[in-house]
Amino acid sequence: MKTIIRIFLLGILFVYGCDPIEDTSLREQFENAGTPISQAELDAALSVTQPIPNADDKVEGDQYVVLKNNRPDIGGVWHLGWSTGEKIVASDEITVIYDANGEYEIYYTGISANQIVTSKKFNISVTNCFDEYDRLLSGAKDKANKTAKKTWTFLQVTGALYNGMYGNWKYYDPVPGQNSWGTVNTATIPEQTMVFEFDGHKMTTYLKSGAVSKTGTWAYTHNKPEGVTGELITTAPVIGTNISWSVWKGASTPYWITYISENLLVLCFPQMYNKPADVADWDLFGTYFYLVPKVE
Repeated sequence: MKTIIRIFLLGILFVYGCDPIEDTSLREQFENAGTPISQAELDAALSVTQPIPNADDKVEGDQYVVLKNNRPDIGGVWHLGWSTGEKIVASDEITVIYDANGEYEIYYTGISANQIVTSKKFNISVTNCFDEYDRLLSGAKDKANKTAKKTWTFLQVTGALYNGMYGNWKYYDPVPGQNSWGTVNTATIPEQTMVFEFDGHKMTTYLKSGAVSKTGTWAYTHNKPEGVTGELITTAPVIGTNISWSVWKGASTPYWITYISENLLVLCFPQMYNKPADVADWDLFGTYFYLVPKVE
């Protein structure tokens, strides 16, 4: 009997001896974390700088942005405006390299005293990026490739230059002569080639004889009116513009880029730039140019 009682008492001691004693210190630290850092204090601890000046003969420039948090005890992330949307980076100090020119906002969100604190927005301007259109249009490899130039001529097929239905790019892949209302024999065009230089974005068109016809400059945008790929803006007309049913008026009448690659440039010179909503694409026209690099 004494043995049974001893076992029973040991069992009670064992059960009650296993009850955990709650350590409330961590909870108290969390619940009484103190006063969070103010936005002004967070702003003062952050720096956003562009330390590399732009130079004509250098690839590096203001696209290099240094982000620094001088209060590493305030952990968090950087929110970067980016060409494709928002980019998030977690680091106390990092150099990011922007991939496209533009105006961007940067801010930081951190945790202080178990609360989220957000900094002011830092505004930066990036102007030194080498745009993909520069490479495709002029053949330049990078910003320092000042001597680069590319010669464009007509694609040697029927329908490489024509007046046809406005808005072909909405319905079809780029096909010469698609919905043509007036195909032109490109051999009859006075100007047969044009050169785009990277340095200064200079443009020169040439007659069949090789003599210079016109000179000007070229530029572009990544605007996408009517769903095109971009805009080509020139101060001299693109070769073949003389056959257009519309009147070219210089930079105020840009060409729409409907397709662009290493080996093919498709342009449309539209009848109008702001199509009324109640007008169908087949009720308007555009002039289409199919251009390819000339093999020197």
